[in-house]
Amino acid sequence: ITLDPDKGFFLNGQSMKLNGVCEHHDLGALGAAFNVTALKRRFSLLKEMGVNAVRTAHNMPAPELMDLADEMGLLVISEAFDMWERSKTTYDYARFFRQWAHKDVKSWVMRDRNHPSLIMWSIGNEIYDTHADERGQEITQMLKNYVREFDPKENAAITIGSNYMAWENAQKCTDILKIAGYNYAEHLYHKHHKEHPDWVIFGSETSSVVQSRGVYHFPYEKSILTDEDEQCSSLGNSRVSWGAKSQEACIIAERDALFSLGQFLWTGFDYIGEPTPYHTKNSYFGQLDTATFKKDSFYFYQAAWTDYKTNPMIHIYPYWDFNKGQIIDVRVCSNAPHIELLLNGESMGTYDIDTKHGNQLVGWWKIPYQEGELKAIAYDEAGNIIAADVKKSFKDAKSICLNPDKDKLIADGLDLIFVEITAEDEDGNKVENANNRVQVSVSGAGRLIGLDNGDSTDYDQYKGFSRRLFNGKLMAIIAATKQPGEIIVEVTSKGLNSSTIKLESIPAAEGVNKAIAANTSNKEMPCNMGVADEIPLRKIEIITHSGQVIEPTMKELSVEAKLYPQNTSYKEVEWTVVNDIGIKSNIARVDSNGLKATVTAFGDGEFRIRCSSKNGTEKTKLISELEIKATGLGVAYINPYEFVSAGLHDYSKGEIGSGNEQGVTTSREEEVQFGFSSIDFGTEGSDTITIPIFAFTNEKYPFQIWEGIPGEEGSLLLADAIYQKESKWNVYQEETYKLSKKLRDISSIYFVFHEKVHVKGFVFEKQSRAFEKNLSINCDNIYGDSYQIKGDRIEGIGNNVSLEFNNMDFGDNGASKIIISGRSSIDNTIHIRFKSHDGEINQLIEFDSVDEYTEKVFDLDKVTGSQDVTFLFLPGSNFDFAWFRFE
Repeated sequence: ITLDPDKGFFLNGQSMKLNGVCEHHDLGALGAAFNVTALKRRFSLLKEMGVNAVRTAHNMPAPELMDLADEMGLLVISEAFDMWERSKTTYDYARFFRQWAHKDVKSWVMRDRNHPSLIMWSIGNEIYDTHADERGQEITQMLKNYVREFDPKENAAITIGSNYMAWENAQKCTDILKIAGYNYAEHLYHKHHKEHPDWVIFGSETSSVVQSRGVYHFPYEKSILTDEDEQCSSLGNSRVSWGAKSQEACIIAERDALFSLGQFLWTGFDYIGEPTPYHTKNSYFGQLDTATFKKDSFYFYQAAWTDYKTNPMIHIYPYWDFNKGQIIDVRVCSNAPHIELLLNGESMGTYDIDTKHGNQLVGWWKIPYQEGELKAIAYDEAGNIIAADVKKSFKDAKSICLNPDKDKLIADGLDLIFVEITAEDEDGNKVENANNRVQVSVSGAGRLIGLDNGDSTDYDQYKGFSRRLFNGKLMAIIAATKQPGEIIVEVTSKGLNSSTIKLESIPAAEGVNKAIAANTSNKEMPCNMGVADEIPLRKIEIITHSGQVIEPTMKELSVEAKLYPQNTSYKEVEWTVVNDIGIKSNIARVDSNGLKATVTAFGDGEFRIRCSSKNGTEKTKLISELEIKATGLGVAYINPYEFVSAGLHDYSKGEIGSGNEQGVTTSREEEVQFGFSSIDFGTEGSDTITIPIFAFTNEKYPFQIWEGIPGEEGSLLLADAIYQKESKWNVYQEETYKLSKKLRDISSIYFVFHEKVHVKGFVFEKQSRAFEKNLSINCDNIYGDSYQIKGDRIEGIGNNVSLEFNNMDFGDNGASKIIISGRSSIDNTIHIRFKSHDGEINQLIEFDSVDEYTEKVFDLDKVTGSQDVTFLFLPGSNFDFAWFRFE
């Protein structure tokens, strides 16, 4: 093994890239307990993807993992610690580090140092100690010495995986090791390679693009991190703030850095916990889900990491079952140089994949949905067909299909068979969005020990008998007993043809696994998703009989929803109008009556009519959308007194990304601006804004709030603000700020950040003009014979002068007093006229002479509701008016 700073990784003299993945320790429905059969199957799937290396994240692996890696030809970065002396959580290993680090390194290194699969020892992952102070360098040297003490022949190099490589202290730690693992910092590779020519560079952790198997949030060109279904898009357009911009970016970064050893994607498989960007059950990072089903990203990396000359492949996504006329992003990945897409036999075009120089490594078409067949064809340089893939439209499920990964297991109490459960329609087509609830029965010489569909939002137990399919699939894990014989697996579902398969358990070798009891199995568990005797809703078809355009001659559009299957247990749907990234739109409204709805547009633009279902649960599980365009209606303004998602911004400058809960993320390395125009603050306006922010530390985060684009002529700085709260991971916390002026009528708001935070959005305080301090100069109209405006006051008010303040809303509780700040050398009678749709009321107050501006309180007959208020000064008046406020 050679690690060359300029040429990268060599194995037995052959140059190669490390096409790696990071792997957590759990095995999905099997939990954290280790099982050789389960991991061997996972390794086989990873090798099929083109993986040649694994990073154990972030702990020493089971000894059997190293044995399997030796046997199967996978290279390993074996990692020891996720923290050193500085803790990440209250009860983590930092409590024991000083006492146990040497002992644990000894057992770790001495156990695994002679494995041929071992290429590097990693002494830590994202260790804050390396960034905080010089103590980090001392510990780095100490751990390096520990490893070399027990690996004196240097069977493996020593490295670290760091997300602090942009800063000096972490670089000093790396300089001790010389083998630099970068977590999400590919942008530093070339700079650091030039500055540190003796460093060996690689991506210890990359990607973190999140995806839910079989879930597609359109359109592809919009970054959609979160949506109400708590799923992530498998199109490849769900990116976290710290991760790669796309899957393609991961491949391109390595391709263009010949000196890099390679990369380790986060992650190979989904794992239990860390459900970024939501608060669900398991992660979304994997290229395969917890049930070991392949996501579309599996095929993307397979296309990048395998050779079409020996293993040609092509893959279409998404499945083919949407609303008629809906624009679908069809993506095709292949390791072949030329591909073509056909719809119902008609070519949609070809695409040449330039793996050496291109920036788009996937074929991409936008196609209005129609029923039929999509077919993708892969060609070699000579134009020969070398691979093909087909997606067909399908109907409701009719039959259950069972596909075991093998038909025999050994009766040793540990061996496993994985049975894939799917559904077919009446024509034998796979129903790729099937979600039927099934019951699984295992009898004979086998045990059901796990059911998993890979859905992070599904809280039915792994250890029960019944679960829903998730996008057409469910995995049943069958374990051996200690007895050989026949195993019968039967799967049933309400309304479907059941399916049964017979498997065989063969005798184990004498004396094998005598200590294994092999008597645990799944049992009856409560149903958390819907009810046990249910027929879930599979699809909502949105139908419009009047096209998809709203114009002045037709401001309304009627739509209806058709449910599949028709006998679903859940017929209740919700209608909304959203923009392309799933945020409630302000340019239209939907009025619904069950499965029918009317869409009314208020302004020009494009939006989506969305129909969704909770499918028997408390949260949205199924979303259907259809694009609508409104034209010729003018501008629809933003209401600042309802929460405005940051994702609705219509201006940005700098690197801005999708944030949690449809917010945005700013950049750690450059100034970022984002803003909102066409906001209607109304005549009363507001100067108080509340902003929910999620920051990664407890430090101060300064930012600015502007009216108008920052720095441009006519713009105004409204606030130099600071956000500082105790950080709570993935939790937005609100802070309220007072602006330097009140924003009124049609205006705008812009934000400037220099540090990385998540911003959810903003809402302004609805301020009632009636009960605020109103300066006389802020009247809506003034007219009469004699007055002078001096600064923020109106003075010398004389004959027949009227000051009008419109739309003063006193509410139901009303006002019964008024405070006036004024000055006059004579006594003044002031008429206050209240005008509403019910008529006019005139009230009088007597303001006695005073030499200086004085506040005086006057009783009024109670005034309620919305009123236009006029201060009327009759002949003989001479009054200086500062301000007033109703109470």
